[in-house]
Amino acid sequence: MKGLGDEKKRGSEGTAQPKSKRPPRRTPPWDRAEARERLEAEAWDLVVVGGGIVGAGVARDAALRGLSVALVEAGDWACGTSSRTTKFAHGGLRYLELLDFGLVREALAERATLLSIAPHLTRATPFLLPVYGGGGRPSWQLRAGLALYDALAGGTRLGRHAMLDRPGALAREPLLEPDRLRGAGVYWDARVRDARLVVETVADARRAGAVAATRCAVGALERWSRGWVAEVTDRIAEEGFSLRGRAWVNATGPWADEIRARAAPGRPSLLRPTKGVHVVVSRDSLPLRDPTALFAPDGRLVFAVPEGRWAYLGTTDTVDGRMVDDVSVAERDVAYLIEAANGALASDLERSDVVGAWAGWRPLVRSEPASGRSAAAPGEISREEEVEETAPGLWTVVGGKLTTFRAMAEEAVDRVAERLGRRLGPCVTSERPLVSPEVGGVGPPAGSDPAAVARARELFGPDADDVFARWREEPASAEPIAAGFPFTPAEVDRAAREMVHTLEDLVDRRLLALPGGAPIEEEALRAVASIPALGWDEDRVDAEVSAFRHGRSRRGRLRR
Repeated sequence: MKGLGDEKKRGSEGTAQPKSKRPPRRTPPWDRAEARERLEAEAWDLVVVGGGIVGAGVARDAALRGLSVALVEAGDWACGTSSRTTKFAHGGLRYLELLDFGLVREALAERATLLSIAPHLTRATPFLLPVYGGGGRPSWQLRAGLALYDALAGGTRLGRHAMLDRPGALAREPLLEPDRLRGAGVYWDARVRDARLVVETVADARRAGAVAATRCAVGALERWSRGWVAEVTDRIAEEGFSLRGRAWVNATGPWADEIRARAAPGRPSLLRPTKGVHVVVSRDSLPLRDPTALFAPDGRLVFAVPEGRWAYLGTTDTVDGRMVDDVSVAERDVAYLIEAANGALASDLERSDVVGAWAGWRPLVRSEPASGRSAAAPGEISREEEVEETAPGLWTVVGGKLTTFRAMAEEAVDRVAERLGRRLGPCVTSERPLVSPEVGGVGPPAGSDPAAVARARELFGPDADDVFARWREEPASAEPIAAGFPFTPAEVDRAAREMVHTLEDLVDRRLLALPGGAPIEEEALRAVASIPALGWDEDRVDAEVSAFRHGRSRRGRLRR
């Protein structure tokens, strides 16, 4: 059995066996049955709990440095906060006003890393920041802020900011509200396919030797002679098993305090989560050209973002006293975002224009309030990460941003190695591509739809060759799977093989078909659920389509 102390396989206690830096060509098949068997049978150097971006990053880093790693997630990869972001890899322009220059500098450096290691999932994008008279930030302040943003990016700057006068701003974006407009700033950041970033980070962890499984919920935690042991519920088989690890990392985001309490009962809460809400409207009612940063009436910065046929607005930053399992959307949040858009754009959005919504909880570290306040305002809560040794051999990682996940993971693995007394190799996650460039080279067949080719490459990177090969063998697999749903059967089939258990897993977090809450016709859902790779019979297809529609309604439910 490969486990702790198996030094014939792993080398001496102080030194991990070196791994080849040459990435393997293919990800091992996503075989959950095999993963589940190994999770129970083996003892691990490191167990990572939580399959969001931070947990995936920790598992990847640790496996690449030579530790034996188990990664378990109670739901699906990225099913919590990591798929409910604003879909940006950015430095956080608004954090400059909080004087959090260190966070901005780190995030800008990590933005450059993401563009380097996952170029198919991230893309440099110009953002517009309009300047209005009669309130808001004056032009000189925005100019200074954008100049500082460029300076903090240093050599990783994506492009130099520019200031536009009123005619120039309206020529670039006719949807800006013209009466009070004074001009606009243009600056550069990046957009990211957030859930696929998680899936591909897990995939690279698996290529490096990690064993990973979804639908494995960690329950009671107890000390073990060599570390910690947990009772885990396999939600697919509906049975329990024991999971042993010498070191553990709790990367469960907004649920981190629940895991902490099992290992160290009585400790005060580490988190003060805040909720971020986004709403979706038709692009016809908000025909934006570029992502646009808007100042809401209360001075917060929100974004209006075009996405294909749709546009979305977000995000809010509120503490509403609800449990983090509640991802419903309050009408006041919808009204707030509509007001922000209508105040800064030549739009007349109404509540009836909102076709969907999504919400997520930020796992922010509890911070001291400003003088004279009982609690810090949501916007004042630090976005800095924290790696806390909750109990000997068990760390909790919270805070930070999607953009900084790799740096957070590096710090966590450094701390684990120090505690284990292991001399690991250097961290290579900033240099190793998430998808091996060795895989690419086949290319699409002649006459392929350029939009479909671009989409497949954006979703799968060099692994899009799997899709293109299928198109060559079966030309029908290159046609849209259903009217109004552009994905082809080959793309759906490729995504369905990535440890998918529900239709929501496939549509929302493998294909990223539409922003959360946007409508999808039942015909398209049935066509996707009937893809042969899933192996679902007619009853299962009916159940999955019904569950998807109910689940999307639940996640986008508007409460009054």
